[in-house]
Amino acid sequence: MEQLLQLLNDLEEISLQDISQVPDSQQHILVERIEELQDELRLLVESE
Repeated sequence: MEQLLQLLNDLEEISLQDISQVPDSQQHILVERIEELQDELRLLVESE
């Protein structure tokens, strides 16, 4: 569980500057995936 919390924290620290290094055509996909993963991790952590 500790590793999941760390992953969630790491994901929350990804900045727009980090995302801007990805090709423009892929940025929105990356942002959506990160947000989905954060949501799923929060649900998982809260259910434990």
